[in-house]
Amino acid sequence: MSGMRARQSMTFPALQRAALRALAALTMLLATSVRSNFVFDDDPFQPVTQDETVAVGGVVTLTCNVKENDNSSLQWSNTAQQTLYFGEKRALRDNRIQLVKSTGTELIITISDVQLSDDGEYTCSIFTMPVRTARATVTVLAPAAPGVPGKPVITGFEDAIQEGGKVTLTCTSSGSKPPAKLHWYRDQEEIQGRPDVVESNPDEPTYTVTSELTLTVTRNDNNALIACAVDHPSIANGDKRTERPISVLFSPSVSIQPESDLPREGEKFFLQCVGNGNPEPTAFVWRRKDGELPPMAKVDDAFLHFESLNKSDNGIYECQADNGIGMGDVTHTLLVQDQEDSDLFILTSTLPSFSAFSTFSPETSVSPSSEDETLLPLSSSSSSTTFPTSTLTFSSTLPPFTSAPSTLPPSPEVLTTSLSNALFPDLTLLPSSVPAHTPPSPPSSSPATPSSVPRLNGVHTFTEAGVNAA
Repeated sequence: MSGMRARQSMTFPALQRAALRALAALTMLLATSVRSNFVFDDDPFQPVTQDETVAVGGVVTLTCNVKENDNSSLQWSNTAQQTLYFGEKRALRDNRIQLVKSTGTELIITISDVQLSDDGEYTCSIFTMPVRTARATVTVLAPAAPGVPGKPVITGFEDAIQEGGKVTLTCTSSGSKPPAKLHWYRDQEEIQGRPDVVESNPDEPTYTVTSELTLTVTRNDNNALIACAVDHPSIANGDKRTERPISVLFSPSVSIQPESDLPREGEKFFLQCVGNGNPEPTAFVWRRKDGELPPMAKVDDAFLHFESLNKSDNGIYECQADNGIGMGDVTHTLLVQDQEDSDLFILTSTLPSFSAFSTFSPETSVSPSSEDETLLPLSSSSSSTTFPTSTLTFSSTLPPFTSAPSTLPPSPEVLTTSLSNALFPDLTLLPSSVPAHTPPSPPSSSPATPSSVPRLNGVHTFTEAGVNAA
């Protein structure tokens, strides 16, 4: 009996020593283990994993691969280094964790109904000599509750900023996990703010992120949209974005708009002073550079009215606009044009009608009839002609002319009459032209009709149509 107790007392210390030796060997193996992630090294036994992101309540898949295997088993461990699966054998009693695939070169498991406590680094190991490991980071996103990640809030827009001043805007988004990233925009163009400041929330495993933007504003920034957008894996781009218009105070820029580009003497006319500023200008002052305003000019706020323009109104006019932030001024040169003569110049002329006889002889002649014909408005292509001078009515009596000598075949002639001869008898008549002779036609009588109105040295001449010959 005593011998048996002696043998038992010797057995237990031996088992303890063996366990200690095994633990020391395992510690040494782990100390010399090789880590890898995402890429295969030259070592074919090196495990490869990849990081995963999953929302609370979702399912995450963990995959571990090796190129080759020497009959060693692959193992997945959780963030507390508890073994989840060793090959195809379950090691942790958690029904959320399931085996998908187990081979000599691949071990795939899933974790369902993921919780925030599942966030962290998971380890895949292969028990070769030495032991090789790889890490996979599982990021668990906070539940999609209101404000996660929170819609950004922008502060600093309480007051309008004067042109040339600086303003610091602050954007804040809370409740994100992992921490969100914030981006600033002016209209659609991204602008750089200060680096994000990340703070953990005391009552939950989420973060509050803050970013600041400092701007030196110009008048071009007035009413520009300044936006802050949240960048986070759980949301699409633009889903969390806040926009605010910025208000910039600036002095007015001024222009003068005339009622007409061609102001004419005797007409009514006005000049309008237009100011663009923030706020809009409310006070206007009109001056004349070269003296006092004309007595007939009346100032009506932004307008300068002229009841009847006169050449004496010519000059340089200045408008000054004030909006309380500053003043702007501009000048305009007024040049009054001569009054356009709108009277019509209507020419009327008394031209003879001609009669031709069946036979031509040296004694045969053509003379004006006793009845005067009124010359219609003269034009080669239209039914009326307007001249920009006063109306002039004149009569013209042509001297009698005889027909061509009897040696020539009977033919009609084209009579060319110079208007200048009618107006100025001392001028020399233009030579008339004789067209080719044609056989005579039955006698008829018709008024001469001008066929063209050529202009020679500023004087209009008229060519009458051919006389109908017998």
